[in-house]
Amino acid sequence: MLIILSIFLLWFLFIKEYDYRFHFEAKYGPGVVYHEVSKLEEYNIFSQNIEIDSERSEPFNYLFQNVGNAEDPLNLKWEFEKKNDSLTDIFLHVKSSNNKIKNRLSILNPFSTGVYLDSLTSNITEFGSRLNQKQSSYKVRIVDSTVSSPSINCICRTGNKIKVSNKATWMVREIEYLDSYLLDKDLSLTGNPFIKINNWNQTEDLIDFDFCFPVNLAQDIRPDNRVSFRQISSSTAIKAIFNGNYRESHLAWYDLLYKAEEESFETNARPLEIFYNNPNIDKNVLEWKAEIYLPIAPVNK
Repeated sequence: MLIILSIFLLWFLFIKEYDYRFHFEAKYGPGVVYHEVSKLEEYNIFSQNIEIDSERSEPFNYLFQNVGNAEDPLNLKWEFEKKNDSLTDIFLHVKSSNNKIKNRLSILNPFSTGVYLDSLTSNITEFGSRLNQKQSSYKVRIVDSTVSSPSINCICRTGNKIKVSNKATWMVREIEYLDSYLLDKDLSLTGNPFIKINNWNQTEDLIDFDFCFPVNLAQDIRPDNRVSFRQISSSTAIKAIFNGNYRESHLAWYDLLYKAEEESFETNARPLEIFYNNPNIDKNVLEWKAEIYLPIAPVNK
């Protein structure tokens, strides 16, 4: 027994890769969950002004992060496993950088109050609670079969290098140009407003996109300094239904990317997002609906 205990202590104190492991569940697929965890600093679960750096990752599978702390920096390894279409298992492995032996001894000692473990447990529990609270404010559903995205003629405003999280704010600012063109030309909408992503820099979270109103372009009208004309072609796509505030609708993009990877589809990562509700009229955000199409092509095996 002493030999076994000695071997265990040697392994736990000096060899084991991580100090402690947490496990909890999150709603939706690994795409959404991975993105939420990658923005961990926005949840403010650690002390203020602490930097959280993503060291390396494999999107939707694992993510390594370093939590800056002069006294005791932490290394986090997150792993994501799809449980079913509406649940993802999150596994978090935590390692102390400076006080590894001291912190691991406090974990083993049942008679002492381990500040390290208690604080860590409190922080991670807080994150799980806030994640659950945020995920209760929106819904994401992936349509099982492939579809064809709509073909649309439209007038547009173009935004470049816009933060993904700022797309809704930019749309609110630019909508007056589209509205004024409709009024001046006495045009009627032929469908719902939408955005078409032209480029998505996922590393920096920046997008170039067109914000558009569908109209009939077979008329004696011309673009001017307010709008440009676009003809959006149909394509084979996978589709998501998003319900919630349109400021968060981009979260569905990540589950679509995961779906494309899972099904071995190639994609240009340029979603088309159609909005069905007017935020100025419909106040219940969970009733807001957006249809999101991600163009795909089968991978040649």
